Amino acid sequence: MTVGLTRLHVGLASLLTLVSLAPLAAPLPGGFQHSGWYQFEVVVMVDTRAETLESETWPLLPTVGYPARWRWLQDSATQRALEAKYPDAMVTSSPAGHLTVRLPAPQIPRWEADTTMLTEGDMSVIDDLIEISQGSDTFGLLAEKASDEDADETESEAPRPLLPFEQIAPVEEESSPLLALESLGVAMPNEVGAGAPINIPFAPEVDAVSLDPISVSATAIPTPVPFLQRPLDQLAPGLARYRRGSEDDVIASVSWLQGPGSDTLPILLETDHDGGYPVLQGFIQLVPRGDSWRLGLNFWANTHGHYLPEIFEMPRPPASPQRIAVLAPAVRPNLDARQGSDLSDSEQQDTAAGFLWSRLDDADSNSNRDNALPATEIAVPLAPEWPWRHLVHVADTIPLTENRLRYYDHPVIKVLAIWRELSWYELFIEGQNLMDASPVAADSVATTLTASGE
Repeated sequence: MTVGLTRLHVGLASLLTLVSLAPLAAPLPGGFQHSGWYQFEVVVMVDTRAETLESETWPLLPTVGYPARWRWLQDSATQRALEAKYPDAMVTSSPAGHLTVRLPAPQIPRWEADTTMLTEGDMSVIDDLIEISQGSDTFGLLAEKASDEDADETESEAPRPLLPFEQIAPVEEESSPLLALESLGVAMPNEVGAGAPINIPFAPEVDAVSLDPISVSATAIPTPVPFLQRPLDQLAPGLARYRRGSEDDVIASVSWLQGPGSDTLPILLETDHDGGYPVLQGFIQLVPRGDSWRLGLNFWANTHGHYLPEIFEMPRPPASPQRIAVLAPAVRPNLDARQGSDLSDSEQQDTAAGFLWSRLDDADSNSNRDNALPATEIAVPLAPEWPWRHLVHVADTIPLTENRLRYYDHPVIKVLAIWRELSWYELFIEGQNLMDASPVAADSVATTLTASGE
């Protein structure tokens, strides 16, 4: 009986210990793990080997196309490569992933007159005209004129000397609106006696409290850039093992972050191709569904159609959208005729190569009323020829569960996907890394506090 009671006491003590420690392991109020930022990882592969394509029968005339609006993932590596290729140009990336290369305007050589055929008077006139054409510092002239006017006003405000017959009028002392203490019945210090008025006690004099403003500068932790291409994290080891035993070609292996306010536009996952028709074209789209996500797939693999009769033909699909735009400054109309003829020859060469130089819309050129920026020309590719004969299309929607790998198995197109939500600690570390890499990226917030002192 004693042993049973002892075991009962030990069990109750253990239970009380567990109950007392339970509140310590409870999650923080508000959910420390739910930051509203998500990390997605997607791998797209394609297998266009002859034995794979001949293993099944594919639809002859599939219908494919791009949505009305889409985005690319921002690729900092491609941007750095363009900056190295065009060192004198300005390379920018839009939030939708478009890359723009703005080439610098060519420097027109300064015209120099032939001194052997002109006199000194002609040369002076030419120099004056060149100086006028280069403009003048009107702001400096206006500032100088304004300073002269201020000096004149200062001199006019100075007091003039008085003449002998002029006198300064005496300043009348203003009568104080306050009443004398005698009128209030307040006894003065030298008044004593029984009939003296009653003294009214006054509060002791206290120094006024002074408030000194103190400016405190705080730095806000920046949030990560959404839809910025990052290296794989969770799928990197598994993809390396998968590629060792597979002959599939990896088209895209991307990872990115997106916050609670990010859009759900389709994301193009294609390789940049000069001909406009890479081996795999298409996009994905992530749509939230409650506490999970659904992944929409829309890809098509271009093939040479060796598994079809030779007489088979199909209309070509839409070409891959142009991601990189190279903008060149427009040629000024006052160039020499010889330079214009050389430019036309270069345009013909570009046309033969498959590109045309077309001027931007007049609305864009007219938007700069002050002509501060030169007109711009962009290389617009012609409709490229489709070097393929057939395509295999895949369009499907699959559900995704957090921290669970989803493998979409198709004979030609294969997709790996996984996602997870970042904790507040991981979001804080991301912001710290951004601040360490680029202090300018952090937004400085100035707060004014008030301190009291006597």
